[in-house]
Amino acid sequence: MALTAKQQAFVEAYDGNATQAALKAGYSPRTAAFIGAENLKKPQIKEAIAERNAPASSARIATREERQAFWTGVMRDSAEKTQDRLRAAELLGKSECDFVEKISLNAKTEVSCDEGLEALLSDPESRKLLAALYARSTAGGVSGAGKD
Repeated sequence: MALTAKQQAFVEAYDGNATQAALKAGYSPRTAAFIGAENLKKPQIKEAIAERNAPASSARIATREERQAFWTGVMRDSAEKTQDRLRAAELLGKSECDFVEKISLNAKTEVSCDEGLEALLSDPESRKLLAALYARSTAGGVSGAGKD
């Protein structure tokens, strides 16, 4: 469904303040707050605002490919400091998942619902394993867990 002229004007004027955008689009000052809020709920208007903002946000945020090209350029530039070249190589390697830490797990633990978490935590080895898995999960995910 196409937007009306006022809706299109609202989309063009919207900068985070729906009431001001409604006023700029020509809606009545008496109803501008209500109409502004209603407009933001309409899927076609939300989509039009998102499309309008897409080029601006993509211009501000580097893509993965752009970051990798930058790091590659720094890494290959012999005029750069060795420390910077090594850091660029490391970041490039991380972005390509070249460095994967593996956790090998060989454990057999059975816990019934009645035993609960307390029983599991009473075993020192289980506590260490759970702590390590928790630390890895809060630092960006458990990569390679359980794989050899």
